[in-house]
Amino acid sequence: MTDPTMRDPILSIKGLTKRFGALAAVDDVFLDFASGETHAIIGPNGAGKTTLINLLSGDLPPTTGTIHLLDRDVTALAPDRKSQLGIGRTYQKTNIFPDETCFQNCWLAAQSRLPSSMRFFRRAHRRADIRAATERALALCNLDARADVIAGHLSYGEQRQLEIGMTLATDPKILLLDEPLAGMSAEESVRTMALLTSLAENLTLILIEHDMDMVFAFAQTITVMVNGQVLETGTPAQIRASAAVRDAYLGHGPTEQGATP
Repeated sequence: MTDPTMRDPILSIKGLTKRFGALAAVDDVFLDFASGETHAIIGPNGAGKTTLINLLSGDLPPTTGTIHLLDRDVTALAPDRKSQLGIGRTYQKTNIFPDETCFQNCWLAAQSRLPSSMRFFRRAHRRADIRAATERALALCNLDARADVIAGHLSYGEQRQLEIGMTLATDPKILLLDEPLAGMSAEESVRTMALLTSLAENLTLILIEHDMDMVFAFAQTITVMVNGQVLETGTPAQIRASAAVRDAYLGHGPTEQGATP
């Protein structure tokens, strides 16, 4: 099930498979992600959602299949090379430098885009472009007023905002988000949703999320995975109406918050 009005894909995967021994965590997946779209991946626990994101980001190599960013084959590239090409990623567990300031966290992320990114002390203060990218990222994630605060002193929700800011400092075309609302209070979730809504105006967002109210209100396209395979892809209305999706969720139990589409 697909949307015939879907725009040209910015990311395309064909026959993507990841095996761990006899287990196929991702099994022969074909998907296109449209440029400028918000695309959610949902499914029961163990469906292969995070493994798929790990394959897209380069954190895991595929067993078979291909990943194309526009017309470029990026299947075998490591995470740093995919980041330099425009694929940014956040994790289920916040991935920041807790002993550094918010500014320093985003600075290091922005500097990672440079060919000499590991030369941390080479006249770094003279890089006006890196400073501009850092300040822009802090403003986008609404932490510009907290730039000098040590990251470990931030609230949990602010740390998740900072991780998004670090990803934005790399100037991504695509943002992969693994459970962006996990562990947040209601107030933090509202702030994060407002942030993601603003980012969706200019970026392609691909996200995993267990909050079905958020998914169906926010995503333009939804892919449902079960047992490592794609069950359905369509608009929120199409997924809500799908008998196959209802049967799959009933068969696997209520593993998602508000799982009944």
